[in-house]
Amino acid sequence: MPRPYHERLNFKMALPLRVISHGTVGLKLVLPHWHQAVELAFAYKGQPGTVHIGASAYEMQPGHLYVINSEVVHSYETFLDEDNQVMTLLLPAAWLRNVVGNEQLPIWGPLDLDLSQEAYQELGRSVRTLAASGGEEPADQADYLASLGAEYQLVGQLLKRLTVNGQVNSDQLPLPQPLRQAVTEIQEKYSQAVSIAELAERLNYSSVYFSRYFKEYMGISPKAYLGQIRLERATQLLMTSQESIQSIALKTGFRTEKNFFVTFKQRFQMTPKSYRERYAAQQTWT
Repeated sequence: MPRPYHERLNFKMALPLRVISHGTVGLKLVLPHWHQAVELAFAYKGQPGTVHIGASAYEMQPGHLYVINSEVVHSYETFLDEDNQVMTLLLPAAWLRNVVGNEQLPIWGPLDLDLSQEAYQELGRSVRTLAASGGEEPADQADYLASLGAEYQLVGQLLKRLTVNGQVNSDQLPLPQPLRQAVTEIQEKYSQAVSIAELAERLNYSSVYFSRYFKEYMGISPKAYLGQIRLERATQLLMTSQESIQSIALKTGFRTEKNFFVTFKQRFQMTPKSYRERYAAQQTWT
């Protein structure tokens, strides 16, 4: 899992909800991030790839909706073409709190919904109505009101079908502040020699407990996470610069070019050079 970052969303559209159509761009990786909005990932065609929510990973199935609660870390590994497509819908937390009349947002689950099931068919209709717009502004007042109505219907169905009143798991909960601090420090110092034990001590945790706590929310140990940040940074440089592979290896925290080569090939099943040649022209980073 690459490094999470805090995505600050700007909802400028007339409608509260933001719809993002990802098109057919080929390989598309969305870095792990969190934001103050509920995100709904709708796999409306084929099997577009994997969505990571908290510590869990879901292979997206056609007609399924994946629910990401506000401030939960999530990311995507997808390959989008004419047969495999996904659309995301973002419901801003501030608007949702106003709609539900509560400062505390409800926690929604389950996270993987088959919209063909009878219990979710009304929810599915609202999602499809909103997804059909493709993120475009309503053409007239009638379209605006129809879309706004669909948004309120969507929230109503989420409250009716998905509100969790009992026990929840870490995949449904915001990333705790100590882990945000740890993530920030790791992502800022990835190019240096990072001591996970020293980081745990600064946060007043034992190394063993910190690693277990980190993995509960992130789905990966701090050490492995650091390694994936380095790889993620390296892939960005491979695709956006003409720097040598040796220079990229050293710049992203790998001890030697050989160590970088072996680690990279284990992760991507190809060499850094092959990765650069295959994806540099088509990759879009967000």
